[in-house]
Order: sequence, then C-alpha cells, then structure tokens
Amino acid sequence: MKSLTTKLMNTMTYVVTAILIMVFLAIDISIDNWVDVEFDNALTDKSNYLKTLVKVTPEGTEFDFAGEFMPEFGTSTKASFFQLWQGDAVFERSESLSHFPGAELIKQNMPINSAIFADVELPDGRSGRAMVSYFEPQVPSTMRNVAGHTVEPMWLTVAITTEDLTQILVIIDSSLAIGLLLVIVLMRWAVVKVISRGLVPLNELNNALKTVDVTQKYIPLSTESERYLEIEPIRNELNKFVKISQQYLQTEKRITADIAHELKTPISELISLSEIYIRYPDDQRIGATYKQDVLNISLRMKTIVSNLLLLQQASSENMHLHRQQLDVTDLVDRVIEALAFKYSTITERMQVENYLRNSSILVDEFSLHLILTNLFDNALYYSPPNSRVTVRLTTDDNGVTLSVDNQLLTSLKAEDLERLTQPLFQAEQSRTNTERHGLGLAIVENIAKVNGFVFSFGLIAEDRIKFTVHIPNAD
Repeated sequence: MKSLTTKLMNTMTYVVTAILIMVFLAIDISIDNWVDVEFDNALTDKSNYLKTLVKVTPEGTEFDFAGEFMPEFGTSTKASFFQLWQGDAVFERSESLSHFPGAELIKQNMPINSAIFADVELPDGRSGRAMVSYFEPQVPSTMRNVAGHTVEPMWLTVAITTEDLTQILVIIDSSLAIGLLLVIVLMRWAVVKVISRGLVPLNELNNALKTVDVTQKYIPLSTESERYLEIEPIRNELNKFVKISQQYLQTEKRITADIAHELKTPISELISLSEIYIRYPDDQRIGATYKQDVLNISLRMKTIVSNLLLLQQASSENMHLHRQQLDVTDLVDRVIEALAFKYSTITERMQVENYLRNSSILVDEFSLHLILTNLFDNALYYSPPNSRVTVRLTTDDNGVTLSVDNQLLTSLKAEDLERLTQPLFQAEQSRTNTERHGLGLAIVENIAKVNGFVFSFGLIAEDRIKFTVHIPNAD
C-alpha cells in the first residue's frame, strides 16, 4: 500500500535536492571560473611587470631584473619560469631554467602587442600554465626622435605551476560536495519533521474516526481547536456522512419495526382465529367463515411480502430493464381499466389531459406500469370519494412528463410530506386500514431512480398534492 507521507517526503526531497545540486553546481562552476580568471590575471601581472624591466638604451636593449625581489623565478623547488627572445635569439632566461640547459619555453608567432595563454608541462615535469606575449619594448622619449633608430620586438613567456591551483580547486569542490551532502541530509530531516508535524491534524482526525459510534447522537468530529483549510472540508464531509449513516440506521430500525408491526397483525389474527376454532370446533358461525378468513389474512401477508420484495428489487442496481417503444396513452388507459375492480367510479373520477405530440416513448413497460398503478391507486384512495383526480401528459424537447394531482382527505404536515416516500411510512389516519402498507410511493421513487426518471411531489394547495414523473429522452 502506498504511503502519502512517504510520497510527500520523497517528492520534496527529490525536488529540493535537484534544486540544491543545480545551485551548488552553478556556485562551483562560478568559483572555478573566478579562480582561473584570477590565476590568469596574476600571470598577466607578472608578465607585465617583467615587460617593464626591459629598457632601451643607446647601447641597446637591457633587462634590468633583480632576482631578490621576485624569488619565485629562482632555484626553489616550486620555481616559476620566464624566457625572453629578441628576434630568433634568446635574450634572457630565468635562473630557474639554469638547471635545465636544453629546456625551452613555448614561443609562438602572433600579432604585435598580443598575448595567448596555454596549459603546458614545466621543464621540471610539473603541470603549469604559460602566457606568451609579443611586444615592443618601451623607448625612452629622448630616443624616440633619433632618426633611423628602431627596436626589434620581443617575445616573453612566463610559466607558472598550476598544482597549487589544482589543490585549491579540489579543496573547493570537496568542500562544496560535503556541504551539499550535509545540506541534503539536514533538508531530509527537516522535511520529515515538517511533514510529520503537518499531518498531525489528519492523524487526529483519523483517531477521532476510530472512536466514532454511529449509534451515538453526538459525533465528536468537530473541534474548536485549530482549524485548517485542508482538513476542515474533510471533517465537514465526514460529519455529513456520519449524520447520513445515523439517518439510515434510524430508517432501518424504523423499517424493521414497521415490518414487524405489519406482519404481527395478520399473524396475531391467524393465531386468534385458529385458537377460537380449536376451542369451538362445532360452532358453525366460526367454521363457516374460517377457511375464507384464513385465506384473506394469508393473502394480506402475501401482499406485504411481495411489496417488500418488490421494494428490494427496485432498490437494486441490478434490476433488469427491457426498454421498448411504448404508447403512453394506451398504457394509462390500461392501468385505469385494471384498477376499475377496486374503484367502480374510476372512469368518472379520473380526468386525463393528453398534450403529447407523440405518445410513443422508449421505456421499460413493467416499470412505468408499476409507477402509474401506484400513483393512480394512491390518488384515488387518499382523496374524497367524489373528487376529481387529474392526470396530465405533456412533452417537451427533454422528454415526457406525467403528473397526477388529487385532493387530500386531510392536510399533510410538513414533516409527513418529507417522509411520504419512506418505506412503510403511513400518515396516522391511514394506519387503521389493513390494506395499506406505506410501500407504494417508496417503490415508485426507487423504480424511477433505477430507470433514470425524475420523480417529485409537493403541495399545490393546502388540500391538494401533485406527483410528477419526468421521463427524459433516450440517448
């Protein structure tokens, strides 16, 4: 299983490490370049100083060099080297070259008053860097106007070892590498600490969830301590989920109690009827109706169980739907005709207003037949005997809308209206009727949801209610 904490730590470590490596690499390159430039500048300074020691006199060109002021060109083990040429002849060599009679520093043709740098191997075998310059010696002002006087340009090569420079660069690179490693280690430690502390509120929420009991009325997920923008939405949604779970739990308890209540009554009737018949087997008043009474009670129990099974089937997403082209007007007429055995005045009471441009729609016949049967039966039963029930069929670009509105025997309370589609819920005035079980509207709502219909209802007047089913066009 992946860990969000580990992923955050690793991601932050990789990102910061990459940034640090680029920064340290840029610093290292900058330092190396700066050291190389400073080394070349130092080499240039030495070369320029040696050039100033070249003097032009009436007797010729002289090189006024004092070794005691520049001991690095002496005979030390870490000596530097220089060599002067005038024309093709060697004009001067540093004392350090006296140990290498056959050694010559590099010399290269180039434009006058120019210079080049080159990495070389020194006469003593060390690695070094040399500056070769081609210049004209400075002529004193007293000799510049002498006719026919010219000074031949000279070459000067100065070579210095780069071993100390290499050691410095190695020290710098090593220091930067060690510093980078230490920074990465410290950064990793800081990231672990910061993320661990940052996830404390989430861990506290997780610990709170472990102690949640959905049977309690109060769920301790809301705290007045520090709140965080990232955690608070999760906390709020969890509270909503817990409240919904409590509602579902209460609904399940109520349904269980209602099912027991609905089944207890016919079972009690069967037991009482059987006990009386056993005690008085010769009583013709009991024996004459006993079989029919048992059958009627059993059929009531069968109706309850069948409706419960139908409700469970309607709540299942695996309900099989067979959609086909269906004439809605014809289906409405068939449902009205099927309910005629229960309501003899149904044809007079049912008023169908058909505004369909095309009465054929793609729908599951069983689902729509079941919805219409329950809505018509509900409207006829819970309205005054001679009142009118209006069925309206309309269509638009989005689909077909079926609505059923009827007058109420008694006005419904707001809380009763909200609970109409709860399974086995019945208004108090209807609980005495053994033929009604409070499952019809619950079945309608679930069947509509499975089919993708939009089912809604509400009061259109204080004593009149309207149920609407919208059937969207098939994609």
